[in-house]
Amino acid sequence: MSDTQGLLLLSALRALAPLALALISLVAVPIISAERFGAPRQAATRARYLVVALLLLSGGAAFVAGAGVASTLLIGELSINPSQPGRLLVALGGPIFAIIVAVGEGRRAGAMGQVALFGLAVIDLALAIPIGIAPIALLLIGGTSLAALAAGGKEDAERARAVFRDLRSAGVLITLTVVAELLRSAIPLSATDPAYATTASLTAGVALSLSLIVLASIGAFPFHHRLVRIFDSLPIVGSLMVGVWIPAAITLIIFSELSLLISAVSDPIGGAVLPILVVTGAFTMLFGGISALLHDDVGEVLGFFAVGSSGWLALGLAAVIARPSTLAPHELVIPATLVISLFGIWRAAIRRRYDLVSLQDLTGWARHTSAIGLVLVGVIVAVIAVPGSALWSARADVIGASGSVITIVVAVAGAVALVAAVLRVLLVGLSQKSRDVERTEVRRVTHPVTIAMLAGTILIAGAAAGLIDVESAASELLRPAPEATVVPGDLP
Repeated sequence: MSDTQGLLLLSALRALAPLALALISLVAVPIISAERFGAPRQAATRARYLVVALLLLSGGAAFVAGAGVASTLLIGELSINPSQPGRLLVALGGPIFAIIVAVGEGRRAGAMGQVALFGLAVIDLALAIPIGIAPIALLLIGGTSLAALAAGGKEDAERARAVFRDLRSAGVLITLTVVAELLRSAIPLSATDPAYATTASLTAGVALSLSLIVLASIGAFPFHHRLVRIFDSLPIVGSLMVGVWIPAAITLIIFSELSLLISAVSDPIGGAVLPILVVTGAFTMLFGGISALLHDDVGEVLGFFAVGSSGWLALGLAAVIARPSTLAPHELVIPATLVISLFGIWRAAIRRRYDLVSLQDLTGWARHTSAIGLVLVGVIVAVIAVPGSALWSARADVIGASGSVITIVVAVAGAVALVAAVLRVLLVGLSQKSRDVERTEVRRVTHPVTIAMLAGTILIAGAAAGLIDVESAASELLRPAPEATVVPGDLP
């Protein structure tokens, strides 16, 4: 093998490692589940251990892929260049989903691990291939496919309806993506022919289309019903991947696209779009927090908590349109994703230990298994964050971009309601133990899964709260995407 061929192979492995590991799982999981590797009743356990290892490798490969040495793969005219946000999502997602799969256990844990592997591979490809806003379609189609895979295995009408609802949403959002691309491609014509259209009007149309895609993807009000049903119907791995991680990748793409587009326009962009986004974000936070306080079903509580958290991203979208040069909205995406994922680890542990869906039936769970209670304490720490940290500064910038005292008050009230929703779940766990909880066998604190869950809680909560500066630490390993040069009249 020549040096050129070896360099190309190394580049391909680094650039496509998450996808390669996902494809390997299609062959490795059936093989490891065969009788020649052990008793059939232990096949699910072997498959779970295998996908956990592959998820950890996928996260580690994401860090290596951005090391700057032969990390860009050239295939003809196509350049696959690992971007920092994309690799950071995959690098964090690998170990997080490995913990969730390990904690959840169960017969379908291996299949859920494969859903996470392919989800991370889709996110990695979409954020690594710089081809405009077309990766949004890849993420939407990938999310719908993963929802169908996660819902498979049971004849559950509720799961089928959730997947069908997600399919309809994806169809509408792909149409909006096409509209945004058409308007975006017409911008150079407006620069050469003022009678055709103004650059500002076309950019405003692109901003409106992309804003609708973000709001629907993250489950902001009034698109919250889809997100709540996903968390209520799908397994937790599928719920997080389809309802949180893929929307986070879409949000990062659209934030970057809007920043480039609006920065190239001299006229202010916004009009009625900006106040609508501000009101939507503030109200979504309040609505999600209050709804999480009022509901008893654990899946719905988690779903409404995710809805409330998406309000921050809606406010971030408004901030990008008002001030395209600001980086504060970009800094909110990963912490918000980590907080909901940490709540997902708690949900997986609760479901595996007690198999109960009602908070009233779950009374006393924290007194019975304190390790699971510590995970929820980590959620509270992650939501509140460290005063004076970069996350607090980003939140202040995003809320302040609205310029309205009323929306600021509503947003702060929504943030308080989200914290109260988590406290309510924790207080239910500290009350008198229910009969169902009392009868459940307690896992030892020294169990490897318990140790991994607690260690992951510390790392995830620390990263989300600003105690651990993941992005700064990763920036030494993860090479940022190349800066785009915008010329008036040209596509950014």
